[in-house]
Amino acid sequence: MNSKYISLLIFFLLGGQAIRAQKCVNPHVEAHRLDFRDIGYPAATEIPADNSPISALLSHSNGKIYGATSGKQSYLFNYDYLTNKVYPLGKIAEAKGVHHCLAEGTNGLIYIGTGLNELENLILSRDIPYGRRAIENQLWIDIKNKYKNFEGGHIYVYDPQKADADVYLPEHTAKLEDLGVAVAGNSIYTIAINSTKDRIYGITYPDAIFFELDLKTKVVKNYGQWMDMKSYPGPERTWRAIPRSLICFDGKIYSSADNGLIQCFDPSTGKMEQTSMRIPGEYWETQNYNAFPVVEQLVKFDNDIICGSTSDGFIFKMNTKTEMLVVLGKPRVERRVRAMALGNDRQLYMICGEKDNVCRLFSYDLSGQNKGFLDFGVLGVDRSPYYAKIGYQFDAMCTAEDGTIFIGESDRRAKLFFYVPGGNIVKGVLNPTNPR
Repeated sequence: MNSKYISLLIFFLLGGQAIRAQKCVNPHVEAHRLDFRDIGYPAATEIPADNSPISALLSHSNGKIYGATSGKQSYLFNYDYLTNKVYPLGKIAEAKGVHHCLAEGTNGLIYIGTGLNELENLILSRDIPYGRRAIENQLWIDIKNKYKNFEGGHIYVYDPQKADADVYLPEHTAKLEDLGVAVAGNSIYTIAINSTKDRIYGITYPDAIFFELDLKTKVVKNYGQWMDMKSYPGPERTWRAIPRSLICFDGKIYSSADNGLIQCFDPSTGKMEQTSMRIPGEYWETQNYNAFPVVEQLVKFDNDIICGSTSDGFIFKMNTKTEMLVVLGKPRVERRVRAMALGNDRQLYMICGEKDNVCRLFSYDLSGQNKGFLDFGVLGVDRSPYYAKIGYQFDAMCTAEDGTIFIGESDRRAKLFFYVPGGNIVKGVLNPTNPR
């Protein structure tokens, strides 16, 4: 037999064994409802692997999903439901990161808060001096060193009507308007836009500065520190405890602050005031450390109700009128609710898990049917022999107009995952096809 044919035969035989040996871990829900898309066309427009971790998602009124990445260079992209594809929209100037900082304004304009890559591991000092709280003090010095020569995060404006139709290659820059630096030497960590869409509010990292951007005058007003205490509660111990979400609700702005207390900013008075509501988590009386949890996500649920999640892995709902906070539970032993979104089916969808393990998808029933938590398992997609992938790390979610839940992977060579609600969880919860 010709050596060429022998080689081909060996290739297919070995390839078939490899396919049979490599078994994908499937979710606990009907698998056809879970899938992912590449962020661009492979080998042509796709966002480079090192710059692909998705760290922000936005469901836009035009029906598309917009996202931003973090890495050596930050990119903007969108998912178009009409073509079922993701289109890169170019580099976001010279930014390295966009952390939960996308907001839609009037006429569909998209506001982007930028900074350094907040997903990357911090370089820590090897030599630490002795003394009380020496590790915490040195950690703060190491954190500040990262921003030593950093100008500060900019706020940019992107107009989908003018720029979406263009074709972008990896070397192209997104068509943006620069509104300038929000706070010198700081990344913009989270933003929210008010109901009249004439002001954006934000918190920075690492100094926790609270600011306001007037979208008419383009003037930034600095209100000082949202919180004073320096706490490192983990599970990523190199992060200072600063809330990763803000919400504009009934004309006021809410998030957690010092000692886990919910804080409110009233634009009419220009003052920040702590409420009596404390988010759930581990505090100093049960753990021998000077730390407290922070808010991970906040979403509006009903007239006076906000749902939230914490860095210790709890979810809760709070009534801003009565200042009553109710703990809904903790879906997973591991800490952190990495991302969360409210579905059109009145289910609260969330990604839970720490950075060194595989994340899992859960839901919590807010429809009144008292289903509680549902465990969807890992986000594993098996479309062999065409493509297959298990997602490990995720840091962004949003709900599309039709109710589809979009989930941004935050690993290298990231994909945009999505789940179509309505699927049944397998009996016994654990998928019987998974390897043991």
